Amino acid sequence: MDTNNTPLRRAFWTFFVLLLITFSISCNAVNPEKQPVFSNIVGGLLCGTTSDNQCTVPAGKRLIIEYVSGYVFQPPSASETISVAMAITDPQLGLNGNSFHHFVATKTNATGTTDVFVFSAPLRMMLHPQATFYFSSVAAVAVSGYLVDSE
Repeated sequence: MDTNNTPLRRAFWTFFVLLLITFSISCNAVNPEKQPVFSNIVGGLLCGTTSDNQCTVPAGKRLIIEYVSGYVFQPPSASETISVAMAITDPQLGLNGNSFHHFVATKTNATGTTDVFVFSAPLRMMLHPQATFYFSSVAAVAVSGYLVDSE
């Protein structure tokens, strides 16, 4: 009788191998708290507010966007909401500068000369190195997330 190939021994080694695989995967997981923080402030100014002022993902990094918010000034109108588009150019995702995400901005203030609309939303999106993006018609936008090394 072969005592080296018992069901208990096979179960132990199967469990041990699965434990090693799980440990290996968890060691390679990205921990957002330990990654460089991304903010769309470049040289003290906001990027991503117009097509002439796009944000660019740094070379060698991927950007994981987690949250966006912003506001828009519009001439007075009866509109209570407007749409804000996020335009992205990321060839690796097949995106060529067209609007990809749309956010509903809600009127929060009307002074008689200007309507103010705001939007705020969690967003989970990954962009590749050198990808660019901007938000249409915004006065200001805040984009937060983190950078990971590109593989």
